[in-house]
Amino acid sequence: MSWSVSAIGKSQAVAAAIEKQFTSSGACAEPEETVRQAARALIAQALSSEDASAVVSVSANGSQSSTYTDGKWGPPYTNQLKIEIQPQYGFVE
Repeated sequence: MSWSVSAIGKSQAVAAAIEKQFTSSGACAEPEETVRQAARALIAQALSSEDASAVVSVSANGSQSSTYTDGKWGPPYTNQLKIEIQPQYGFVE
C-alpha cells in the first residue's frame, strides 16, 4: 500500500490541511501504519514550531512492500518514507 499528503501555504493552514488528509484516508497495513503515524506526528511537531505567518510547502509519502513466500504475502517488509518541509521565501500575497 502507499500513502501521500501535501499542502502549501501559511504554516497553520498547512498543518490543518495535512492533518485532514491523514485523518480522511484509511489506515494502512502494519507495520506501514506505524510508520505513517510517526510521520504524521513529526510533521505536526515541525509545523508547530513555524511562525504563523511563515509560508511552507509540505509533502510526504510512504509505501510498503512485502515478500511473497509459500503462496502468501508477508514479512520481511520494506518501507519507503519521504518527508519534505520547505520554507517558501519571497512569497507575496
